Order: sequence, then structure tokens, then C-alpha cells
Amino acid sequence: MLVVRVMAWITRRSSDRSLVAALTALAAVVFGWGFQQGRTHPYYTAAVRSMGADWHDFVYGSFDPRGFITTDKLPGAFWVQALSVRMFGFHPWAVLLPQVLAATACVPLLFVTVRRWAGRGAGYAAAVAYTLTPVTVALSRTNIPDALMVFFMVVAAHALWRWADGGRRATWWLAASAVWLGVAFNVKMGQALLVVPVFAGACFLLGVGSRWWRLGRAAAYGTLVAAVSLAWMVFVTLTPASQRPYIDGSVHNSVWEMVFQYNGFGRIGGQGAGTDPLAGGAVLSGAGGPAGLGRIFGAASAGQISWLVPAAVAGLAAGLWAAWRSARKAKTAFGTGLAPEVDTSADSTAQQGISPNPTRRRTTAGYLFWGGWLGIYGLAFCAATGIHSYYTSTLAPPVAALAGAAFIAAARNRSWYLPALVAMTAGWAFLASRETPHYQPWLRWFVLGAAVLAIVLLPWARISRNRMLGSLSAVAVATAALAAPAVWATSVLTRRGDTMGSVAASAGPPQAMFGGRKNSAAVNTEVEHGLRDFGRGPDPQVVRFLKHNRDGRPYAAAVDGSMTAASYLADNVPVLPMGGFTSDAPVPTVQGLAQLVRTGQVRYVVVSGMRMGGRSVAAKDRDAWVTGHCHSIPGFAPGTGKAATGLFDCS
Repeated sequence: MLVVRVMAWITRRSSDRSLVAALTALAAVVFGWGFQQGRTHPYYTAAVRSMGADWHDFVYGSFDPRGFITTDKLPGAFWVQALSVRMFGFHPWAVLLPQVLAATACVPLLFVTVRRWAGRGAGYAAAVAYTLTPVTVALSRTNIPDALMVFFMVVAAHALWRWADGGRRATWWLAASAVWLGVAFNVKMGQALLVVPVFAGACFLLGVGSRWWRLGRAAAYGTLVAAVSLAWMVFVTLTPASQRPYIDGSVHNSVWEMVFQYNGFGRIGGQGAGTDPLAGGAVLSGAGGPAGLGRIFGAASAGQISWLVPAAVAGLAAGLWAAWRSARKAKTAFGTGLAPEVDTSADSTAQQGISPNPTRRRTTAGYLFWGGWLGIYGLAFCAATGIHSYYTSTLAPPVAALAGAAFIAAARNRSWYLPALVAMTAGWAFLASRETPHYQPWLRWFVLGAAVLAIVLLPWARISRNRMLGSLSAVAVATAALAAPAVWATSVLTRRGDTMGSVAASAGPPQAMFGGRKNSAAVNTEVEHGLRDFGRGPDPQVVRFLKHNRDGRPYAAAVDGSMTAASYLADNVPVLPMGGFTSDAPVPTVQGLAQLVRTGQVRYVVVSGMRMGGRSVAAKDRDAWVTGHCHSIPGFAPGTGKAATGLFDCS
């Protein structure tokens, strides 16, 4: 209740508070229903547990309790989750709570932001559309970083539009926007960085003053974003390597390499381009369907995000066209002396030949802002080597904003716009539902029927001006537009958490971790079967053996890869994760592993086929050293298959 009241207060208008509070409460139910039954991502949760127990591990984002190696991501999201664990103790619900709160808070924030641009009606429509976005609901039930990244981006957008309103605190709002965008970078790195030019461009378009003054302000905005984004990276770089964990996702223990190669250009150029030293891009290669403009409309992502994308794109095109025509007419009238007199002292941009109407410029800037956000991420996802379908959650705010504005603008226009928009949205819902023909087969016909009813009722309601008929037509329009995403979104509410759901968050029918990858089906099946075995935890016999034979050593064993290590850490077995997430990082080296054995820190090595990579020279050298210098323990000989486990004694 406190959250609802706080979120309603930010709307500022008392006439909106009750309805926004109701929408926020609805969002809290949708995002939080049964979330305590969800299952956390095993890899990220191991890091949260370590960071929540030790402040040194917290600061450096350590994956394991002894601070041997970090995760292969920046720690921004895990800081939030670790603080929750610090407050409430280590429970799955405490790890998931920040995502539920973040997704819920996005609803009133998006309402206020869109209202400042396109009016109250568009704000309400955007808030509802965001609440019913399937991938957003799915992400609220796992501790994958994307949910928090989207939240910080929405907060940054809200602060930017508050700055555009002017006032005594305008400069602080602009600075806050840059800071929050920098925080988003520390949550998901380059994925948040992509939108910085869009925010800086909006800063230029919405600002007052000469062009050079606005350009300087936009540059200062970008500089502040960069300063906040890189602060932790600089801090880690200046820390001696011996006093911090090894940086996973890098060959040279470099946070810059992890961010800009492994998690950056390697995800687009791939390991073949020499930009992905640990084959992080190879893990996702081909996932999400073939690269190209149709990826977000393919089987892997269509049901997660695409339902309102056609409406958003149509609304963007129509809005920019209307803005261009309006500016053209105003320019003609201004040149002939027919335009109304403008107070240029309020906005000196009129002296620069820019549109003399600040409201028109604000509307155009809004379309460019949301359209730029949608376009830059849409193109990035289509060009990437591979994507998880939950990456598309970054598209949810601009899709909701543009689609909401499109439907409200069409409803106010007494022509064919609204019926056409309904037909387009329902038509795509019908086609998208055919991508999963065995999942809710009735849904596409239900949406089609609602669309036909809406198209029939709309002209009749406008001619008769009957309130009841108008309400019925409005319900039919909303049903045609939102029924499909609502059904997919609510499918998550009754789903019990499993390992696949926590690793590859998605709504609708269960989706494979590498959904849409068609060029290596056998490999995908093997990995996914291994993940299901992994979800059952490590071999109990191995766990009992390691606990009984630890003999006071700091590590009960060294295990191959952080994903495998996470399952042992969850059972309170302190293990050393070799090679990081992909098993390919050169830590420990063969010499380092031998030194750990000689000094008595490690005696046993667990070898498992369940690893994400293991193709690097360092990984192969470690494998060769273990099999050549250690002996297999009777009863724990390596088997076959992805999840097979072998136990070696290196004493």
C-alpha cells in the first residue's frame, strides 16, 4: 500500500492519483502474484549470496564467497539484490523482490512521462500496455538484470521530461537523468549505452537557447552519463589485481575487455571477428532466430514483445508525418505574416528559424525520442549474433508509449484511422499466434472476432452518439488490442518456477534457452537436457564426499565453470570456479591450479560436461593437466553426456 501511495503521489494531479494508484496496484498484482514461488537464476544468485555476505565481495561484484572471480556482468543489478538480501536475509523472495518493485514502479513513471508528452489518455494507455507486456511480466519473476536496467532507463526518461518542463530545479532533473542512465549502464553495460544518443538528442531538441548552447548542454549530458557509467570500471582498474577478484569475461583480467569485447562487439561481430576472446557471443550464436529485420517478429520473440509493435510503428510514422505537415504549414504562414505572434523571449530558438510553436516542437521531440529508442534497439537486436528473447524487454517502454499515443490520437480523429489501427493490430495478433499454433489456439479467433466487432461498432457509435454504444465499442477496441498480450502475460502467474524459466525468462508456452536457434538443434537439445539435470542440483554422493573430505581446506574442490560451481555453492559447498561462466577464462592457469594443489588449498577437481564453453586453449590445458596428473576416484569416474560428473584426486 505504501508503494502504491508513493507512486500515485508522483502524478502530482489529484484527479489522476486514484486511477494511477489503481493501475499501480493492478501492476503490483500482475508482476508480483506468486513471485515467491519463482526460481532464481542460479548463476546470478550465487553472486548475490556472496555479495550479500561480505562487503568486499559486494564492492567488487564477486561471484564466489572467497572472491576468486567476478560474474561476467557489471554488478549494478546484483548490488540492489544483495542489499535486499542484507535487509531480509537470504531467501529466494528477497532476491526477486527488487525486480517486482522495479517493474511495478515503471507503470506510474511511464504514465507521467507519456502524459507530459502526449496527454493523459496516452499516459493511461501506455501504462496499461506496459503492464500487459508478456516479457516484462516474465522478467519480474527472475533476477536477470534486464528488469532493473529497464527501470533505471524509465526513471532517466522521466527525469529528462521533468527537466523539459523547466522550473527552478530543472538543472537537477537533467543531471538526475544522466546519473540514472549511467546507473542503467552499470546494470547491463552496452545494452543501456545504446540509448544515450537518443537521450542526448532529446536534451538538444527540448532545451532552450541557441543551437550551440543546446549542443553544449547535450554534450555535457553525455559526459555526465559517461562519468557515472565508467566510475566503477575505473575504480576496479586502479585496484591492484591481487586485491580483487579476477574479472570474468576477459582474457587479461580487464573490466574494459569484459564490457566492450565479451559483452559488447563480440555479441554483434561474433568470435569470428576477433572481438569475442572467450566466445561469449558463440554461446548465443543463432539464438532468437536468424539475424535480420524479422527477428523480433519470429517464433522466439513475437509472443514476448511484438503484439503492439505494428501499432507503435504506425503511430510513429503518422505522428512524424503530422508534425512535418504542421511545421510546413506554420513555416508558410509565418513567412506570409499569417502566423500568430510568438514570444521569442520564452524560447530563443524561434530566432534560429526553428518552429515558433514550442508545443509542436515538444510533440515532435517526443516522437523522435520514443521512436529513436525503439529503432536503435530493434536494429541492434536484429543485427546481434544471437539474443535471448528477454532482451526485447528494453523495447517495452517505447512500444507502450507509441502504441498508447497512437490509439488515443486515432480515437480522437473522426475518420478511418482507429478502425485501420484495430485491423492492423488484430491482424498481426492473428499471424503471431500462428507461430505457436498449439498454444491457446482459440486466442487468434477471439481477437479476430473482437476486431470485427470493434470495426463494426465504431462508425455506428460515432453517428448515434450513444454512450452505451460508445463504451461497448471502446471495450471491443481494447480487447482486440490487448487480449493476446494479456493472455500471454497472465500465463506466467500460474507457472511454477523451474531452471529453464529462471535462465530463459519468457511468457506463453515454455521456451528453450536458445529458442529460435535452428542451425544446431542437436547441440541445443543436449545443453537444455543438461540444464534440466543441472536444475536438480549436483550429485548428492559427490556433495557428501566433498563435505566429508574437505579437511579444513578453503575449497572443497575446483569445479569446471561458474554455472556448475553455482549449484555447489547453493548447497554450501565452497568450490573454486575454474574458467568463469564459459569455462574459457584463463584462471586459474595450469600453473596456478598446480600451485593451489601444492599449497593444500585444493585437492579435488570436479569435471562436468555441463559447461557453456570449454573450447579455449586455457580450458583444454586445464583438462589435460587434471586427467594427466590426477587420478579418478573409484565410484566417481566420468560418465557420458552433458551432465556427467567425474571426481579427481590431485594430491
